Amino acid sequence: MIGSHLAEMLATDGHDILATYFTPTIDLDEIAHLPLQEVDVTDWTAVLRSLADFHPDAVFHLAAQSYPTVSWQRPVETMRANVIGTTIVFEAIRALGISPRIVIAGSSAAYGFVEPDEVPVLESHGLKPLHPYGVSKAATEMLAYQYWANYGQHAVAARIFNCTGPRKVGDAASDFVRRAVALETDPRLNVLSVGNLEAKRAIIDVRDLNRALVLLLERGKPGEIYNVSGGSAYAMSDIVAQVLEQCARKDVTVQVNPDLLRTTDEKIIWGDVTKLHQATGWRQEIPLKQTVGDMFAYWRGKKRSLA
Repeated sequence: MIGSHLAEMLATDGHDILATYFTPTIDLDEIAHLPLQEVDVTDWTAVLRSLADFHPDAVFHLAAQSYPTVSWQRPVETMRANVIGTTIVFEAIRALGISPRIVIAGSSAAYGFVEPDEVPVLESHGLKPLHPYGVSKAATEMLAYQYWANYGQHAVAARIFNCTGPRKVGDAASDFVRRAVALETDPRLNVLSVGNLEAKRAIIDVRDLNRALVLLLERGKPGEIYNVSGGSAYAMSDIVAQVLEQCARKDVTVQVNPDLLRTTDEKIIWGDVTKLHQATGWRQEIPLKQTVGDMFAYWRGKKRSLA
């Protein structure tokens, strides 16, 4: 999802791009206007060939198994895609002797459990990830540093906090909106299923995130890690309230579904972005209300196209 919006933004700005994908979580028909290439990040030959043919000046490495819940079910697959895949990208760049600037997608999941009095969390905070996905992302960031320190590859890691927007699936905010749109078109149902409503998350719009990624490519210091986070931590209950406010139906009730509760769940995820702002001048611009509204427009459009 992040990569699709980033590719569109870069193409609109006049850059020559190549967008790679593999088992995508979005509808590729929506970005069919972009130059697309299927590349399995765990396939050395495919990665090497793609980089050799395109010879990039910049690489945004976003390929990953990116769902914490899936990582519990498929930890080996998660490690292979995220850790081995990242190593292959770096090794292929090194083998080709090219010197692109590289931005690596890390994750706030690398922090794991953080006490409420420790937020917004700083990049210097210790890492104690709570699931295989978080472990894999901590390793991804360490690889970026290692390839800078040992081989001089200009790699910057963006430690990304909860990001959402149109096309997103599998995160709480987008799933709330998608379920609300389903209820708008089905008068037989009026229950919005939710998970832990007490957890707090700082939410960032995908467009704000992608501006940060481009700025880090241009101004980030290689070998460094930068938090990219929303500026406020919202309780899940507050996000549900915003969703219900924009829902066309006003008779929707909220019900906690035990199947949506995680075995371990961080109480609060919120990052300090002072380092990012000082390095790039980045500031969050898009409020959560606008993001929720844009997701409603997206999913309503998808419903109409399927009708």
